[in-house]
Amino acid sequence: MGQRLPYRRRAGESPPGPTPLLAKATMDGWRVDFLVRSETPGGPPAEPVHLGDLLLSLSLVRALSEATGSPPLSYHGDRGALMSRCDLPIAVAGTAPGSSITTAGSDVARVEVRPVRPPVWPGHEHHPDRLSTAMPIWLDPGDGLVDVHACLPSRLYLQAEQDLGVRLPADGMVAPTFGTRESAEPGHVVFVATTSSPDGKDFGHDGFIDLARELTKRSPMDLRFTLVTNDLDDGSAPAADLRLRVASGIAAEDCVDLFGTADLVVGNDTGLTHLAALTARADHGGPEVIGLYNIFSPLKWNTGSPRHHAIATAFSQMVALSDVDIYVNQYGSYIDPAVWADGALVDSVPPATVAAFAATCLGW
Repeated sequence: MGQRLPYRRRAGESPPGPTPLLAKATMDGWRVDFLVRSETPGGPPAEPVHLGDLLLSLSLVRALSEATGSPPLSYHGDRGALMSRCDLPIAVAGTAPGSSITTAGSDVARVEVRPVRPPVWPGHEHHPDRLSTAMPIWLDPGDGLVDVHACLPSRLYLQAEQDLGVRLPADGMVAPTFGTRESAEPGHVVFVATTSSPDGKDFGHDGFIDLARELTKRSPMDLRFTLVTNDLDDGSAPAADLRLRVASGIAAEDCVDLFGTADLVVGNDTGLTHLAALTARADHGGPEVIGLYNIFSPLKWNTGSPRHHAIATAFSQMVALSDVDIYVNQYGSYIDPAVWADGALVDSVPPATVAAFAATCLGW
């Protein structure tokens, strides 16, 4: 499922000229507000934006920066320490509710990003004077091949390209990365056991312990494990037969260094798992990352990194093929995962299946 780009990008074509929006953003500056998933109109966000939503939406900032000549950028929000490690040159201006990135200017062009919205299909009213932040999978056919731009960062980037009316330079992965000076430690595996939605979306501590044992059986090297969690706070290892430490409550910016030391990261479908896929060592490499998806599309909710892989439940595969979110539209329509029973529970995935896929990713 998807929508054809109105120009042949892979053949070198461009959108039909700069738009008034680009002229305003270039002359007056611009601001991107990253808002919570609520569709309630008006007012500032009532809670911090989800980490995963923020990370996957930063490609819009890249697009605007590239289109308007890379002006100085300032971040206001509660994730300044993390944003200071982004490969975009963003100055941390101060702490504030929510998150926003802005250029200088008194009458800037503003755009709000709420990633959970229905896709924009043909027939949907288009507003050429603003950036669209809900978009389909973009298809770019030609020469017997079709480029499929399915991850959220690519959707945002290509929508911005159309709304601004100019060809942007990036191809392939467009999500900004987060740098670390750490080097890979052979045999180090990190599990991300955090989640903002534990019901059905959590592989569970027991699942990760079983996964560690399965990986140990398959690995040609001596493995050690780090379990990142917000639940266990005493630092004790829950399995005496494994070289495993529990790391509780680590800040996201510190997780970048932890991920930089890993060969492999396996985690729930959550922001820290996305951050692992966006972690870049000095040699531009990073860990292989496997996200475990239960109710959201692994095609859309993905960084687009070639190191970012997925294992998905039957329900998650269904919404990926249909290209829908469980929140169907802004009027409250909702797909109930409970109807799919175990087919929507990530802890129903056998650890041996995850371990076998991980071994393939690592070339074991």
